[in-house]
Amino acid sequence: MRYEFGDSQAELAASTLSFTKGGKWSRRTSLEKVLIVLGVLLVLGLVALAIALGYAVAYKKDSDVLEICDSKECAQAAARILSSLDMSVNPCENFYDFACGAWRRRNVIPEDRSGINVFGILRDEVEVIMKYLLEVENRASDLSVFKTVRDMYRSCVNEDLIEKRNISVAIPLLEELGGWPVLGNQSGGNWNESTFDLIQLLVGLKNYGYSPLIRMYVFSDVKESNKRIIYLDQPGYGISSRSYLVEPKYEDRRQAYKKMAVSMAVYFGANLSVAETDMQRVLEFEIAIANITMKPEDRRDNEKLYNKMSVYDLSKNITEPSTSDRIQFNWLHYIESVMNLPNVSIPINDSEPVVVRAPPYFQKMFAVFQMYDKRTIANYLVWRMMQTMNFNLPKRFKDLSIDYDEVVYGTSTPRARWRDCAGYVNGQMGMAVGRLFIEETFDEAAKSSALAMIRDIREAFDEILQELDWLDNKTRTVAEEKASAIRGWIGYPDVLTNDTILESVYESVTANRDTHFENNLNNLQRSAVGGLNNLREEFNKNVWTTPPATVNAFYHSLLNVIMFPAGILQPPFYARDQPKSMNYGGIGVVIGHEITHGFDDVGRQYDKDGDLQQWWTNDVIDRFKMKAQCIIDQYGSYLLPEANMTLNGINTQGENIADNGGLKQSFRAYRRWVEKRGKEELRLPGLNYNHNQLFFINFAQLFCENLRQQEGIDRILTDPHSLGRFRVIGTLQNSREFAETFGCKKTDYMNPNKKCNVW
Repeated sequence: MRYEFGDSQAELAASTLSFTKGGKWSRRTSLEKVLIVLGVLLVLGLVALAIALGYAVAYKKDSDVLEICDSKECAQAAARILSSLDMSVNPCENFYDFACGAWRRRNVIPEDRSGINVFGILRDEVEVIMKYLLEVENRASDLSVFKTVRDMYRSCVNEDLIEKRNISVAIPLLEELGGWPVLGNQSGGNWNESTFDLIQLLVGLKNYGYSPLIRMYVFSDVKESNKRIIYLDQPGYGISSRSYLVEPKYEDRRQAYKKMAVSMAVYFGANLSVAETDMQRVLEFEIAIANITMKPEDRRDNEKLYNKMSVYDLSKNITEPSTSDRIQFNWLHYIESVMNLPNVSIPINDSEPVVVRAPPYFQKMFAVFQMYDKRTIANYLVWRMMQTMNFNLPKRFKDLSIDYDEVVYGTSTPRARWRDCAGYVNGQMGMAVGRLFIEETFDEAAKSSALAMIRDIREAFDEILQELDWLDNKTRTVAEEKASAIRGWIGYPDVLTNDTILESVYESVTANRDTHFENNLNNLQRSAVGGLNNLREEFNKNVWTTPPATVNAFYHSLLNVIMFPAGILQPPFYARDQPKSMNYGGIGVVIGHEITHGFDDVGRQYDKDGDLQQWWTNDVIDRFKMKAQCIIDQYGSYLLPEANMTLNGINTQGENIADNGGLKQSFRAYRRWVEKRGKEELRLPGLNYNHNQLFFINFAQLFCENLRQQEGIDRILTDPHSLGRFRVIGTLQNSREFAETFGCKKTDYMNPNKKCNVW
């Protein structure tokens, strides 16, 4: 599961200096050097102000001298905190506005963004570093994998060549898929209804990793997690939320979606009137599909989603169309064909086991197919692939999303192409980019520090387990065993520094600087084939696949692993020389959050070995659900005024449980660290707050954000995380330690009588 936060712009001036290694100055451009110098001057100004303020508050009213940390790092940390605070707000009345008020006034949402937050700004900074690493010229001594990475990036940013090649690059793909009916006799059209074969088209799309109607993939069998099995699941949508398709109030989103589809077809040569008619039917078809899919709220119990059967039983349980029906389909033929794609060739028969994760969808799917003609279904399937290819076509295609994005997200301009290209290459060759990234930026001391914090926070979790009255002894024991078995992966995998292994990982990857569209198709095909080819292989639980240049953190239920890529190990989450109170309030809470994911409403369904099974007693499960319901009700009552919408307490419960557990564990671990040390940390200059208070302030400032109204709506509908404001308010309202630290009265908003706690 992902751990979404945000980051503050004010920190970047301070953090940039420590985030990049020395020895790179000579490679900087003149503009970069000027910006860095200005950043240094800004930091020094803040340092001077902070130190001056520090001396001003260095004496209590009773004249007792407070010890102040006068190091540069402490001044930088104080400046980061100060620049975001709004001290006119009572922290016991609204801690979010107190911690983030100044940050929110200072950080204006860019025109190309639906919102701005702390996490997003850190990602921007990482993208800048990747841009620099990807744009430098190759050296003779560079590994071939680095040359491939840079060729892939340069093909992506070469807009002049992409414009010159125009739509000709996509015509062979359309013909390979049997033609796009909406185009008629234009190139890429030439569709023939009499020869249309639904299975053939679905398999053709699967060759590039697309599953618009039936999501088929190979993954670990969650009941026997060392083995792999075929899964069948309901599809996603061409629009970000199911609600946008099925709820009447979102007609504007549907029309923006349809307009984008019509415009793309017209750009390929379709008649406007024909495109309007065809894409209206496509929209109606997708709405019908969305109406039979399961809601996200109904997909949190993995035991209910695990329906294992043979292909033979699948064809009996999910009745195939008869020969008289308009659309023909045979499960064995479909699965056989997918597993016989080029470079796969895995034999399948009707005894092959599969896991069906959405029986309600599949039981109604064929009936929906029969309601629509073959032309509409073919138009829809080809549209879903072409929709994702617009980034690889001339600028006018990418610009089609501007009007759509303005309606759905509130943005009015596209992102800089180099940012999208850097992210794309990192997604395709993350370990190769990661090698360049860690050599440029990573503080190796962060590994040992993070591992020590994991140990401390795990100990705090074990203590809390002993105190919980809703656990019985049997469940407490197995919970301790699972917590003890959690592995911590920090920064990057060790194999990343092995040249031979790194080259072998990407030995099948090629990239030509002049053929961006084809490079992308090759990457899609390689990924699709690689996933399917693993069916007969044991599931390896020691493989790290997340790119190190990722600003996020994860818990993986099947691996029982918590993972912290190099990208997140920077301020405000972590800095070697910032106070421990801030590190525990930052990366410490993240660590606790990820540990708690192993015991949230989804993670609790998996045992210490990563197998899906009931390892708790029924009584404890019932009591857990009562505890979780308190969280559901609490967060489900929070209203976002700008959208007049309340949060979805069911869909966000896992992340909210993890937030609450992570904060509690990390604060306890911090206090244990202070006890072992024997004294409190030195005060930061210019801040009249003790370190317990700084712990909570730094935690809250991780979530500072500004959102457009459309983004707020989309996040509530699609994001398993609560909005930043409510992640702060909800978690701290449940924290007795917070109320004690800030002296909040029982009548204060931040200290309600009813507090929800699970872990």
